[in-house]
Amino acid sequence: MPARIALLTRLYAAFNRGDFEAFVAELDPAVDWPDQFVGGRVVGLEAMRDFWTRRDAIVQVETAPMEFIPLDDGRVAVSTNQTVRNLQGRLWSDICVRHIYTFHEGRVARMDVAEERDGT
Repeated sequence: MPARIALLTRLYAAFNRGDFEAFVAELDPAVDWPDQFVGGRVVGLEAMRDFWTRRDAIVQVETAPMEFIPLDDGRVAVSTNQTVRNLQGRLWSDICVRHIYTFHEGRVARMDVAEERDGT
């Protein structure tokens, strides 16, 4: 398994089990991440910690990678199935989302959401 795909596999596993420390261990200190809840971008590890804390107070998110696609420019696209539930476990959404990752010195430097479509 190529190193970047192994890194992303660890990233998704940490995300899904709610292990923030293992999650940020895969991120560049100046990581640039989309805020899909309020819009805009989250930049840096402390901002990621705040984002994660806010998210956990609102919803439960699970993102399952389905396909890793290395791109010619060194980025990796990941087709995922993302489910979002309220804190009582009621399903809010179940969609397919494509994430595109940019890397810097062996860590994730940026994530972008490329497309969304109905997962049903």
